[in-house]
Amino acid sequence: MSYQFLKKQVYVNEQKIFYLEGGTASKSELILFLHGWGVGIQPYQEVLNVLCKHYQLIAPELPGFNKSSGTTLNWDYDKYAKFIIAFMQRLNIKKAHFIGHSLGGGIAANIAALMPDFVESLILVDSTGIPVKPLPLVFVHRAIEMTAQVPHIKFPQIFQMFQAYYYNFLLRSYNTIQTLLMSLKKDLKPILPKIESPCLLIWGANDFTTPISAAQEFSRLIKGSKLIVVPGVYHDWSILFVDKFTTLVFDFLDEITGRK
Repeated sequence: MSYQFLKKQVYVNEQKIFYLEGGTASKSELILFLHGWGVGIQPYQEVLNVLCKHYQLIAPELPGFNKSSGTTLNWDYDKYAKFIIAFMQRLNIKKAHFIGHSLGGGIAANIAALMPDFVESLILVDSTGIPVKPLPLVFVHRAIEMTAQVPHIKFPQIFQMFQAYYYNFLLRSYNTIQTLLMSLKKDLKPILPKIESPCLLIWGANDFTTPISAAQEFSRLIKGSKLIVVPGVYHDWSILFVDKFTTLVFDFLDEITGRK
């Protein structure tokens, strides 16, 4: 498959950040995509390739993961949010449609609540931000989910996911574990009512990692938000069911931008 984006890097606050950029030349309607915990941007490349066909897209590798630097700081939602804003300013991005999966969703929600001027709309996909299970149980559930998803995983995707997890746990282990603990414990509920951007919540019905109960809390606290539950899929479904996921994204963006 030929991809529609370019691999780039930039220095932000003395941190070297890798990112993908693609899509149309106009930045009037730009998607900023934030990846999930433990991986990076590689497993999302098919999703990003489809999104690039309709929108300008930027997808940074979060500090402390994969090749982006940032191992010396104890990252949390607030630090990540402020860093992403600095990243946007470095690239002269005034505003964006945010899409965040898992950890990326928690970061995007933090930005939408506390720095709303940068957020055109918000799409949270199986997001963290509502405290869930203790760490050992999360690892068990991740193993169950990965096994259940095997029939739907294409070779490039499973290789990219394994490669990313292996790299981060082996070479970026401190940040990987510390960020996991933060995403499990940090409660964003107090700030969620501050979100006023148009918001779509998309959740896998069988998500064990960030269960439907978390989706319902997001829906209850973010006024005017729309919740779509996708049956029969798990936490990583957005990576595996590209057409289904991108169709939901495009339908929502078409609706709020008046394209329909």
